[in-house]
Amino acid sequence: MARGLSKSPTSNKLSVTFFLLLMGFAFYISCVSFHERTDFTPENTVRHYSGDEEEEKNDDSNYEYDESLLQEGFYFPKSYRELLDITHVHAFTIPLIIFVMSRILSMTQIRDWIKITIYGTAFTGIIMNLSGPLLVRFTSDLFSISIIASYFLLGICFVAFISIPMYEMWLKPKEANM
Repeated sequence: MARGLSKSPTSNKLSVTFFLLLMGFAFYISCVSFHERTDFTPENTVRHYSGDEEEEKNDDSNYEYDESLLQEGFYFPKSYRELLDITHVHAFTIPLIIFVMSRILSMTQIRDWIKITIYGTAFTGIIMNLSGPLLVRFTSDLFSISIIASYFLLGICFVAFISIPMYEMWLKPKEANM
């Protein structure tokens, strides 16, 4: 591919466009899934990984019917093995996806310091996202904020990884320099 994506053949632009759109959709689904489990709140994130806390045991006289609680179900703490199984898969796929998207971004003509900032932010988001579940479960509930923040950091990076190449491929005037 040529240095500038805007000068690439249409076939290359289409394959890159389809890949970026699919990655954007995949990240959106990941966010929807995490939101369904946690509402992006620290309390629900802790509950998802560490299980429900032991609350006062209510006797039947204090029991209040709550349909939403019945729908949610009881959350068991994730075992070390479960967390390793989840982290193992994500430790391979997330960096690979970010690498490919970084490689596409590297072919754009934006300034290097912008690219480096995006790469560094994505790396930070990956580390926070991969380490967060284990840290929440076995270290401190405070790391739930790290997991939530990782989604926002990665979201910002995904917007950049997708929008900058798309702009350069399809919207940037041929003679303009960024």
